[in-house]
Amino acid sequence: MKPRFLILLPALLLGACAYQTSRTSIVVVTNTQGVIENCQKLGEIDGDSGFGSVVPLDKMRELTLNRLKIRGADMGGTHVFSEVADIKWAGGKTTGTVYKCNPG
Repeated sequence: MKPRFLILLPALLLGACAYQTSRTSIVVVTNTQGVIENCQKLGEIDGDSGFGSVVPLDKMRELTLNRLKIRGADMGGTHVFSEVADIKWAGGKTTGTVYKCNPG
């Protein structure tokens, strides 16, 4: 590795982090259709960071889930339907569909 890359690597990894706020903590990421069947569809999002080859798979899943929650909250959603919610997710598809579900 070149020395310049070693200096930039921590900054790249920190930039890949996605932090939850109180607003995003209410967003649920699920892969169960029944959870969102009576909800209003708001749109499609992607939780990809572009750092997949640098970050271990378990960390990548965590970061992708956080990104989906953040982007779902930004759209006013309460739920994101995504394959990433599956504990057996092994990379690949990072997209999700945002829904707003009324409490009931």
